[in-house]
Amino acid sequence: MKTVNAFVNKEKYTAYACPHCQRIHRVPVAAQKGVNHKLVAHCKCLNRFEVILNFRQFYRKEVDLAGEVKNVSTGSGNWHEMVVADLSINGLRFKTTGLKEIKIGHRLQVKFTLDDRQAHEIEKEARVINISGDYYGCEFLNLAYQEEELGNYLFTS
Repeated sequence: MKTVNAFVNKEKYTAYACPHCQRIHRVPVAAQKGVNHKLVAHCKCLNRFEVILNFRQFYRKEVDLAGEVKNVSTGSGNWHEMVVADLSINGLRFKTTGLKEIKIGHRLQVKFTLDDRQAHEIEKEARVINISGDYYGCEFLNLAYQEEELGNYLFTS
């Protein structure tokens, strides 16, 4: 069974095309939020396919970018190696094994270099919003700063 990814808009509707006939389906999905993000769709052409709903507010890009992180909340001035695993205009998820005292709510300073032609260096303050093993999900605190470089990177490469 083929799989289609579909973004959900603010009105909690999604639109996706049948992978067989390209017919567009516009569907309300508010009831799916927080419950089931996978649906089996049935098209008029009799094709069945899986739809994975993405309720994220912003597009997220999987990346593999080397960087550094320090924990501002603990007052540590030491930078530790990290690898950015995914990136969006409002946050990132990274992995580090060298810094263990990170907790939800901590403020971090992160810096990494984009793998674009200009090799833009991004340095931002972020707050930890989730932790899964050695992976830390963070939201950026100073969104306006360097937003243009991030936006260009996310949507053109």
